[in-house]
This record gives sequence, structure tokens and C-alpha cells, in this order.
Amino acid sequence: MRYSLRQNIVVEPVIAGWYGWSYLLPPQTLARFVHNRFTPIVESYLKDPQTHAAAVRQRRMHGGPWIHAHEHRDAIEAWYRDTAPWRERLGELFEAMRKLEEEILPRHHGESLDPVYQVLPPALAGRVEVFYGRDNRTPDYRFIEPLMYASEYYDESWQQVRFGPVEQDAREFALTTPMLEYTPEHLLVDVPLNSPLLDTVFRGGLTEAELAALAARFGLTGERAALFASYFEPAQAPDLEPAATPDDDVLEYAGHACVFARYQGTTFLVDPVLSYSGYPGGAENRFTFADLPERIDHLLITHNHQDHMLFETLLRIRHRVGRVLIPKSSNASLVDPGLGGILRRLGFTDVVEVDDLETLRCGSAEVVSLPFLGEHGDLRIRSKTGWLIRFGERSVLFAADSTNISPTMYAKVTELIGEVDTVFIGMESIGAAASWIYGPLYGEPLDRRTDQSRRLNGSNFPQAKEIVDALRPDEVYVYAMGLEPWMGVVMAIDYDENHPAIVDSDLLVRHVRDKGATAERLHLRRTLRL
Repeated sequence: MRYSLRQNIVVEPVIAGWYGWSYLLPPQTLARFVHNRFTPIVESYLKDPQTHAAAVRQRRMHGGPWIHAHEHRDAIEAWYRDTAPWRERLGELFEAMRKLEEEILPRHHGESLDPVYQVLPPALAGRVEVFYGRDNRTPDYRFIEPLMYASEYYDESWQQVRFGPVEQDAREFALTTPMLEYTPEHLLVDVPLNSPLLDTVFRGGLTEAELAALAARFGLTGERAALFASYFEPAQAPDLEPAATPDDDVLEYAGHACVFARYQGTTFLVDPVLSYSGYPGGAENRFTFADLPERIDHLLITHNHQDHMLFETLLRIRHRVGRVLIPKSSNASLVDPGLGGILRRLGFTDVVEVDDLETLRCGSAEVVSLPFLGEHGDLRIRSKTGWLIRFGERSVLFAADSTNISPTMYAKVTELIGEVDTVFIGMESIGAAASWIYGPLYGEPLDRRTDQSRRLNGSNFPQAKEIVDALRPDEVYVYAMGLEPWMGVVMAIDYDENHPAIVDSDLLVRHVRDKGATAERLHLRRTLRL
């Protein structure tokens, strides 16, 4: 008999004790998050756990700096004490960045920056480049990222995964709570996130002996090995009469911004965030991991936010993926670390960066990278794109959270690429303040008024209307709204019928339908014609 991971078992990535996502992998951004966000959260909790317990029960506090495992103070305090050496090492890197930004660079106002290299703190010496902005007076710096990953501040021994069951669609917000073994069903395993052992877990089809050997390689013995084995079940025999063959062309909305496509045998998956199955009471007709084919030829990432580049899903499907297409990144800065480097250190080997309006042939289809504006707090972030896929004569745009803040841009794009048949567009028109994601990376905090003015918004109705009026699609689908309950693990949105995003998206759907085209705000799953 062979065994595969149960469909309701989640394997969550952990970096330095926290839920792993892309800004925690590069050591320079991890150091900022640990110092500026995580340490204050834990110290606040240890001082007053009841405040955290009260906050997480209030909807208006959802997504705030609160620990959700408030009843586990002793475990969190012990973990915090035991991991002090991690924080001390990362603190050296944080202090080096602080000194460079606050003490060294401000001394220079246009004269040569050569002397800076002689006084760089040891943590940064030989690992950064300094330069002036175009005003020739404001100094800045970038990381030589491969050297940062090769440094003592990038330590794969800080990486783990946590196994445990999923028992309902809704998932609790994970970004502000240490990832510990809070229940008897939780199992933390020390393993680098790029380890092939994880591919073995997710590929499944293991004999009893192979499963025992895998547990041993994870360092599990006794009851912990037995718990690990309990996450597996007998593998199902292949369906002798599958509902669809690899030749069937299909476009499947899988929730949030995740869309699966198959065209003339070539498979695509955009912004993978997938739900689980195998537990009672779940929403019917969900697209889950079990619905994926054995091979995903092309994986497309629109931008580097945790709800579009979810490590948890990426690790689970890594063994199926051929090539990963990502937007071109050029900054190597704190706010825009190299997306390619992150994915390669996550274990992906075939990663291709695509520049604005560059076209790639991908099997039976063509992929074009389109400009993506907004939704990034007015920071200099290059790692974002909208993906246009041409399936033969039919073109489909995955615009993600691109915001039409430059009203003429899509008109100019249309002049080059032509009209588009199907548009997927995000309309979270009132997003979080920019500091919700980027705050730990700032040199100094923004005042509240400035922070609120630079929200991570998707398009509102007037902006989205201009996009669809320029592209003249015959189908428009609003997606990427965080409506699916499983998105709660990384998002903090509570909608009602009066929420601006719901009102704006309703207006867009009505506008498109009034023009005689198809429009819908998507939720859970939708099979679309291709």
C-alpha cells in the first residue's frame, strides 16, 4: 500500500519562528521585520497578553499587531528566550543598516561617495553599493543580494515547516503570531524550505517503509514520527475515466487571484493560492490542490505580496512546476528585494524575469508582461506586472491589483497590444495603509496622515471603468478581493454590502453589462470558456 498526504493537512512555512512569506527570506528584510515588527509584538504580548486576547476578538482590530495564541504565554516566552541568538545576529545587520542610513550617508551631499566604502559596518562591507539619486545630492544604496544570501545573516537552520490539520474554510490570520506547536496536532519540522524532502512529502505515493524513512530524515522518532505518519492516508487509485483529458481547453478561477488555464495541452497557473479539502462543512465545488494536473508548465506571479505569492502554496506545488515567470526586478533594495533570488532560494530552478511589454512564447500560447501601476504605497518597486496570455485568437489579461492612476496608460497599451477579450481585475479599492506591509522597512515611520494617503488600493470604479473602456473586452471578472475564507491567513478584510470595494465592483459589473458584455464578481470557483 502507498500513502499520500491527507487533503486537509496544511504544511506552513516558518522563517525565524514566523509564518514564512517573501519579505522574511532575504536576510536584510528579515532583520527589519524582526526588529521593527515582531520583537515589539512579542514584548507587548508578554507584558499584557489579555490586551492581545481582547483585540483579536474584535473585527476592527483584525490584522493588527496582535498575537492570536494568547493562551500559550509560557510556550511563547520560552521560544522567545531560546531564539535570542537569532535576534542578536539579525540585530547586527539591522544596526548596520541603521548606521548607514542615519549616520554615514547623510554626511554626503554631492561629493564623491568613495569614502563611504571605507567606513561601512562589517555586516554590510562588500555587500552593498552606494550611489546618488538623480538630484546628485541624495545618497542611497542597494544590496548585492547573492552576497547577502551567502552571509552569516542568512541561515537555513532558521527555516521550518509546521504540519497540522485544516478543519474549516476560514483560517486565522497568521502573520503576527509565532509558529509553535500550540496543539497536539501541530508538528514543527526543522527543514530548509528548498529541501527536496518537501517535494517527497507533497508528491506522495510512499510505501510504509519510505514514509518511515522520510520521518527519520526529518529527525522524527517515537510519538513525533507516529504523528507525522498520521498526516498520510492510503493513496487513491488513479481515476480510470477522468472527467477531462489533457487536451481539453479550460479556464478555471480557483479563488482570490488564482486562475488555472490549459490550452492545447499547455498548462498555466497564475498567482497560486489554493484551498484545502477533506474536512466536513467546506464550501462546495472549490478548486483545491486535488484539482491540479500533475504538471504545471508555466507558473506566473504578478507581484510580491503575500496573497499573490504565497509560500505555503508554492512549496506544495513546486514538484509540479516547470517554468516560473516573474516581473523584472532591478532595485535590490529593502522595499523591492529580487523576486528571482527569493524563488530560487525557495527551490525553483527555472525562473524567468520578463520586462514591460516583452513577449514570450510559452508552449501553445504567448505571454506578454504589461505595466502595473499603484498598490505599492508610492514606493520604488519594480517587481509587478499584469500578465496578458494569448490563447490562439483569444486574449486574457490578469491585471491583479493594478490601479489605473495614470488614466491614459491603458489606452496607450491598447494601441500596442490591441483589444483584449477577457479581463480579470482586482478592485480592493480601499486597501491597507502602506505601512501594513512596508512599515518595518522604512527608515522612519510615516505620520498617520501620510500613511493613510498612500494606501495599497486596487482600482475603484472610475479607474476600472477606464481600463475596460480602453481594452473593450467582452468579458470582465472582478477578482483578488480576499473574499474567500481561506484568505484570512494572510489578509485582514471584513466586507459587507456597503464596503467601498463591494460598491465599486457592483458598479463596474453593472457598467459592463449595460454595454452588452459579460461581467461578474468572482467567488470560490468558476469555470470559464476559453
